Amino acid sequence: MSRIASSPLAFSALALALVVGGCGSDPKALAAKARAEYAAHNYLAAQTDIAAALAANPGDAALIELQARNALALGDGIAAGANLDKLASLGKPADFNRLLAEAALLRGQAQDALAALGDDRSAAGLRLRGLALLSQDNKAGAEEAFQAALAVEPKHAPTLASLARLKLLNGDTPAARSLADQALAADGSLLDAMLVNGQVATAEGQLGKALAAYAKAGKEYPGNLPALTGQAGILGDLGRTDELAALLAGFQGKTTDGTLAYLKARLASAKGDWNTARDILQANEDKLKDRDDASVLYAQALTQIGQPEQARARLAPMLARHPESVVLRRELGKAQLAGNDAAGAVQTLTPFARSKTANVEDLRLLATAAEAAGDPNAAFFAARARYPSPQSLGQALSAADTAMRASNWGNAITAYEQILALTDGRSALVLNNMAWAQAQVGNKDKALQFAQRAIQVAPEDPSIMDTMGWLLHQTGGNRDRALDLLRRAAQKAPQNQIIAQHLAEAQRG
Repeated sequence: MSRIASSPLAFSALALALVVGGCGSDPKALAAKARAEYAAHNYLAAQTDIAAALAANPGDAALIELQARNALALGDGIAAGANLDKLASLGKPADFNRLLAEAALLRGQAQDALAALGDDRSAAGLRLRGLALLSQDNKAGAEEAFQAALAVEPKHAPTLASLARLKLLNGDTPAARSLADQALAADGSLLDAMLVNGQVATAEGQLGKALAAYAKAGKEYPGNLPALTGQAGILGDLGRTDELAALLAGFQGKTTDGTLAYLKARLASAKGDWNTARDILQANEDKLKDRDDASVLYAQALTQIGQPEQARARLAPMLARHPESVVLRRELGKAQLAGNDAAGAVQTLTPFARSKTANVEDLRLLATAAEAAGDPNAAFFAARARYPSPQSLGQALSAADTAMRASNWGNAITAYEQILALTDGRSALVLNNMAWAQAQVGNKDKALQFAQRAIQVAPEDPSIMDTMGWLLHQTGGNRDRALDLLRRAAQKAPQNQIIAQHLAEAQRG
């Protein structure tokens, strides 16, 4: 027994040999299967089959190279580096140094990446140089490297995508959109092009477009964490919790950080299950310690489950570091109020009263805290909450109009939510536009609810009848009512081509 116990490596090799033998495939077949999976971007499946094939042929240079490339595709710089070390003595591929640089970047070793690249002036090499410089916060150097790469190869899709992300980081959304479109045109199957398309669309407020981009990336690159994160973030923002739950349940990717845990906690909070959200965040606290969004969610959960003092302990230092944050100020005020420190909440929330564009909900929170504290300004704060400034309403109306004209549906929804909160919520135009914006991002049920409210206010308005009828048609609702509404809308506005198109399509079934 002691002899067997002292030979773990021999036992491991035997076990792997049994796995290979028991799968009914010979090593060559496994290797071919792994290459096909890699080509299909199914890197998780490829990882398993490469390992099984290598168990039978541990010195196969081609398989070791494939394992290194597959590890890079999975974002595992440590595994990639280990395989590249083996490959160094077996025969280096032409892009060996670029592979070394990419692995170093994944490990956070920018200087090692630059050393590996040397004087590589290829488009791929210059792009990696740019990424290394960007990781060192040298944005100017990064852009210079990206532009040099495009001078060598103007349609190099990975560089176009990387430069688009840099432009987005610098706040130049139009330039980022142009570059993202160029990257997609150059290589529509490139993961980075699809991901940056989703990021730019999100910045533009085109949430439906962003969701489609991330969904496509997730489908073509199974188990990709950034694609999952992008989809999940938008579904969460849109309140589509059932779809978010299905997405997280079906995710089969590999992740060693706290991203998946955060998303699951966010889903639990969206369903009002704050105890579960707290438990998830608590169990993954070490992994999430550098994420402010997770810290805020943790604090929200603590407040909701009756532990506001712990929430305050988390939020107060964060607000001290970021006094401009509306979210931190709001959540700290809620925690203070829940902890019976109404006076502290007033002090935290008072800046909202001085803002001409404050959210009405924040003003109401301040008014509640002031009343509970017996603050002498309570009546003023209450009036401020009841009658928000004209500037806040004007700004929201302007933002909504601008967003609708630009098809910026995400920003439009945010603006209309604020308008509805600032008014009596009976503007047919606002309700109708909100319905249309919600429909454009895929929230068809919410869209129908707003359309129904709009038609109750203005039952004979042709635009509102068109919205209601078209949504009923799109959602498979009452077909007779949909056709009736669209026919009457077309009669009332015979020159409106959009209504005519909707009616024609609905009539075709």
